[in-house]
Amino acid sequence: MGAKHKKTRKEKIIADYRHQVYSLENKNISSSVNINSAKISRNDEHSYSYVLHDISKTLVITLTLIGLQIILFFLVKKHIISLSIVSY
Repeated sequence: MGAKHKKTRKEKIIADYRHQVYSLENKNISSSVNINSAKISRNDEHSYSYVLHDISKTLVITLTLIGLQIILFFLVKKHIISLSIVSY
């Protein structure tokens, strides 16, 4: 194998400059990510407004079905409706 290439002074200065620019870009990116994540979290609070609508629909359907079951129970118990499977 050949000998390792030694960096010249000019190459070292360029590399040092490139490292400084890279570290500054990372700091800017991380700070903008923190700002954007804060904005996203505030927007997420409002983006789940459809959940309340879905829960209310589910509640209405559930209460309707429970009410129908109670009505059916009393109709069968009073012998207004006779089901051969159910006997009281």
